[in-house]
Amino acid sequence: MKDQSKLLTSRQKEILSLLRKGLTNSEICRALNISANTVKVHLANIYKALEVTNRTEAVSTDITKSARRQTTDDDIHITITGCDGLTDTPLAKGLSLTIVEALHHYHLFRINGSIAPQSPPTYQIQVTGTPEKDENLFVTLYRGDTSEILWSVSQKIGDGDDIQFLASQITIQLFTHMVSSAARTYETDKEKFPRWWFASCYANIQTESGNRDAFDEIVSTLEALLREENHHTYVACSLVSAYYVAINESWVDAERYSAKIGEIACSEMRRNPYSIYSQFMMALYNIVIGNKSEAIAYFLQILDANPNDFRVRRMLAQIYMLVGKEDKALALLNENERFFPESSGQPFQSTPRAFIYFLQGRFAESEEAARQVLLFHPETPLTRLILIACNNKKGDFEQSDKHIRKFFEYHPHFKKSDLEHLLSGIAPSKKDIILDSVKNVFP
Repeated sequence: MKDQSKLLTSRQKEILSLLRKGLTNSEICRALNISANTVKVHLANIYKALEVTNRTEAVSTDITKSARRQTTDDDIHITITGCDGLTDTPLAKGLSLTIVEALHHYHLFRINGSIAPQSPPTYQIQVTGTPEKDENLFVTLYRGDTSEILWSVSQKIGDGDDIQFLASQITIQLFTHMVSSAARTYETDKEKFPRWWFASCYANIQTESGNRDAFDEIVSTLEALLREENHHTYVACSLVSAYYVAINESWVDAERYSAKIGEIACSEMRRNPYSIYSQFMMALYNIVIGNKSEAIAYFLQILDANPNDFRVRRMLAQIYMLVGKEDKALALLNENERFFPESSGQPFQSTPRAFIYFLQGRFAESEEAARQVLLFHPETPLTRLILIACNNKKGDFEQSDKHIRKFFEYHPHFKKSDLEHLLSGIAPSKKDIILDSVKNVFP
């Protein structure tokens, strides 16, 4: 008997899964972000491959066993349940479909419907709705096939609400909690599959939190995964991100690791030029070589493909800040906090704010933003330098000297050239303002 699942592409299997859920063609368009004509073409090819003549026959065709054999331990499976029960809540159903569509834009997940993977799913998402005056969509994220809840939300939806914006808020939270859960899992089980996903998430969490102690382990693990023949681009992206943070935190030789970033970024771009993760690596490479305008172009291209990529959003705000587009940077920082309110006060939000406020002469606000970062991340070099500059501007040289001593406790070998490297690409006049404001750090 012909193994029919081998005749279907991964996209066609996704469409068949949505057919089994009872979705119409227009709903499939929204869920997968493809055109109506594309759906029709896929359906025609599905009917031909399964040797059927209509969607009813296609849905009833038993290819579950053969489809399961096609799944691998390298897939991140997300099983979404409850969509079928949203027929009486059209707004909730529309929101849930928009969330599914948004998850697809990460290009990381295999989202399963009725064709479940052979092994337990990596995550489960359950959706339910209530038909009140303002409808409610309840979204719950579970770890694997367990009852452990990673995150849950109840979202009210009215006729005038922006469904796309609500879906973005929920999707960013789902992705953030999946990454955090994967990092915690890796700490207790370093061999869990898909290993590339758990190791990469652990690397991203540790490097973004400025954990120098974990850097060597992260690099060793990701470099080994990168040497595998069919490695995932996300691994390379996580490794390059670790290198980038290490350069900014002065953990490594900037010139050597900038070259490493360039080598990996160019290799992945040749291997997978349309991947948003290849483009992210190229953006980071352009930053470290001082070509920030090209980095902005890459970041905008990524956000066009996945507007919910929060890491790109915060990086773009920082680059806008460095090239002197302070108004754009502040606008994006404010928008980021609307999309993800939990990010308020985090280093990746507060450091750019502190920098911008300083350049605008708002020294009290700059100092407050800098202190928010240093309270939890006292080793962050640029933030403490901003705080030193604020004290110098106020004439409080006693506090300035105190922070200079603290700065060199964390970074004993930091040189003026390292600061100039961090500021590479910034407008010369504004770069001079910063350098002049911290000249007592490098006498």
